[in-house]
Amino acid sequence: PMVIPALLWIVAATIIGLGDAGKILVYSPSISASHLISNGRIAKTLAIAGHEVTLFIPEYTSAMSDFKNVDHPNLTIFHMRNISTAFDVYNAACESGFEEAEFTTIANRYGFEDALLATCDAILNRRDELEFLREKQFDVAFAEQLDTCGLGILRYLGIDNILWISTTQLMDANSYRLGVPQPTSYVPTIEENDNNDVMNFWQRAHNLYMYLLAITIHSYGADGTTAIFRRHLGRDFPHTGDIAANSSLCFVNSDEQFDLPRPSIWKNIYVGGLGIEMPRPLDPKIASIMEKGKKGVILMSLGTIAPFHALPEKAQKEVIAVFERFADYHFVLKISKEDDTTSKLIAHLSNVDLLQWLPQTDLLGHPRLRLFIMHGGLNGLMEAAHRAVPVVIIPFFADQFRNGRLVEKRGMGKSILKQQLNARTLGSAVESLLTDPSYKMSAERISQLLKTRPFSAEERLVKWTEFAIANGVLSHLNVEGGRLSTLVYFNIDVIALATVVLIVVIYLLARAVKFILVGPAHKRATKVKKQ
Repeated sequence: PMVIPALLWIVAATIIGLGDAGKILVYSPSISASHLISNGRIAKTLAIAGHEVTLFIPEYTSAMSDFKNVDHPNLTIFHMRNISTAFDVYNAACESGFEEAEFTTIANRYGFEDALLATCDAILNRRDELEFLREKQFDVAFAEQLDTCGLGILRYLGIDNILWISTTQLMDANSYRLGVPQPTSYVPTIEENDNNDVMNFWQRAHNLYMYLLAITIHSYGADGTTAIFRRHLGRDFPHTGDIAANSSLCFVNSDEQFDLPRPSIWKNIYVGGLGIEMPRPLDPKIASIMEKGKKGVILMSLGTIAPFHALPEKAQKEVIAVFERFADYHFVLKISKEDDTTSKLIAHLSNVDLLQWLPQTDLLGHPRLRLFIMHGGLNGLMEAAHRAVPVVIIPFFADQFRNGRLVEKRGMGKSILKQQLNARTLGSAVESLLTDPSYKMSAERISQLLKTRPFSAEERLVKWTEFAIANGVLSHLNVEGGRLSTLVYFNIDVIALATVVLIVVIYLLARAVKFILVGPAHKRATKVKKQ
């Protein structure tokens, strides 16, 4: 496995002193557990490489206030707590996540941006707490893509050398701001889009609509964020979209060997699978669970946003019916600590264990695990890909729909839309993946590609970060498209002029044809009438 030599390389680089240690800031708002995990892995990897790293976690939601996923002597975690209730209010309004388009409506997506803006404004009202960070004089800093508040805060702290993060595949907002070509004919958007890279006419039309919608909504957020910074710090504060466009690098939480191929630029560095280590021995309780089941074990986890008990009771019973159908397999179902109902629903089954916490990446590496039923979060999906585990994805929001189509494209799984989830559809998908060896073979092929690629995610992250520290702002990598207005970027002015010229030419041709065909006849008719 590539991660072991990669980590050995990092440790060796630290011991023999390949470059001076840098001071690095990672800005990671507590919007979701998956984002904290991704950003935490970045921070820890750089700390292992010998750099002095500060992980700054502004508390966007109180549910993530006790994040403890990273620990290293070179790593300091700085929390800003009790900032605002805006995000908690928003999350409560969108709590289900299962109902049709609950999160995906345009109003809710704008509501998400408004919650980000309110929290950003509250952070700037507590600027005195940020002086601790300013005094550290960081060499370089990371900010993620969900909103541009982090970019503005880094600029406020006097940090010019900024590294942008896309915690999913390359986000549409990142692509647009950086000037990365994104042909909507075959590059599906990231958010709320149930397409892969092969689309018919109507799918292409929908994909174009989703792209324009994503850019519009994220531009609304960037404009609002800029207005907040200018209100607090003065009208000469740069637009946060321009700060993004001038970032030195963009680290993308995906891998070219697994993701759908698409155009890219030199400043995009793919680091998908970062921090996925070799499976560790399981504790005795979980190890004994993994020995159950005549034919093996199936893991099901729907993440933290849509835990199992949040599903409608009918949907829960449909899933449990699948557990009952495959009695030769033992099911491990992850539940939340608030769940006090699922245990009653599965009381009649002997082939199900409920766990509030589980070492997911270690379970995925267990030889008796046969299948992973998941929500399609990218971190878990990358873990499954590394472990060569076929997956059934039940997407709920954001990039999860696209990830579902990705595994189908790669032949390592199936995707079931939540509105179509029942015992028949889930049972059919599970049976296919358990009985058709092509899914396991495809998963093993992907795992082999990820493990043998020339440079690991850890090497890429460390080497490129050190390159940015050594050389300062990498403005020579900027693509001119990142500086263009929407009008110029999409050639709207050229298309408009060409359309006007075409209309005028058609009009003149029509007039000429009419004159040629109708004119002489009209003259003859007039002459005859006079005679």
